[in-house]
Amino acid sequence: MDKLEKALEKARLLRQAHLSSGLMKSTAEASPSKLKDIPIGTVSISAEVLEANRIVAHRTRSTEADLFRILRAQILQTMSKHGFRTLAITSPNYGEGKTTTAINLVLSIALDLKQTVLLVDLDLRKPSVHEYLGLSPSYGLTDYLSGSAALPDCLMRLPFDRLSMLPVGACLDHSSELLGSPQMGALAHELKTRYPDRLVIYDMPPLLAQDDPLTFVPHVEAVLLVVQDGVTKVSDVKRSLEILDSANVIGTVLNNSYKLPSFAKT
Repeated sequence: MDKLEKALEKARLLRQAHLSSGLMKSTAEASPSKLKDIPIGTVSISAEVLEANRIVAHRTRSTEADLFRILRAQILQTMSKHGFRTLAITSPNYGEGKTTTAINLVLSIALDLKQTVLLVDLDLRKPSVHEYLGLSPSYGLTDYLSGSAALPDCLMRLPFDRLSMLPVGACLDHSSELLGSPQMGALAHELKTRYPDRLVIYDMPPLLAQDDPLTFVPHVEAVLLVVQDGVTKVSDVKRSLEILDSANVIGTVLNNSYKLPSFAKT
């Protein structure tokens, strides 16, 4: 049994243990330095939409929410140990739970009184974070990078304390060029360094679906790989880890058929 298989087996055992115990208009010249003191409007989110899309981390008494709190503790401990403040969440393919994991994780982190968190949808071709939250943003990341909207118009404050979101905005087919642009690099640096108590979580596209993740990985300090129990092929996980060879993969989240997460360090 190689290192990857051991990590997945450990995650499977952890998940089973938790379940058995009852757990589980600015233009392109706009500078990123203008982020300070940006006024952000708060949007409303339907509780029914959250439930329908398996967004559960905000619940006060819930097996599923407890599992995401466990995941939060593991992630925060690892990131704090290494001084990391940026995390990309990805998966080998679409449909393996990366976006639900990302949203639930940031919601859980936002409940931590010591942290603020920014969720950035980085899937410029097939954005879905706003759909999971039932939102219809007027502008987003692509609009800012193309110079058609100011950053204050793109950021959204969600109705949870200490949580904001940067949606994609207009979809793009040729997205890797935009993610590799100097302006995106400057924005990523600004998002990371502006506030000392803020974590930035990127919902990145799947590794085997497009080249965008490889383009953007140098801008993040850590990567979390999400796989689906009974769905993700081991060969796809191995290929994904090969793609992430130069990145700091801090762990793997194994989703089971009930979408409950288990975490194992990779």
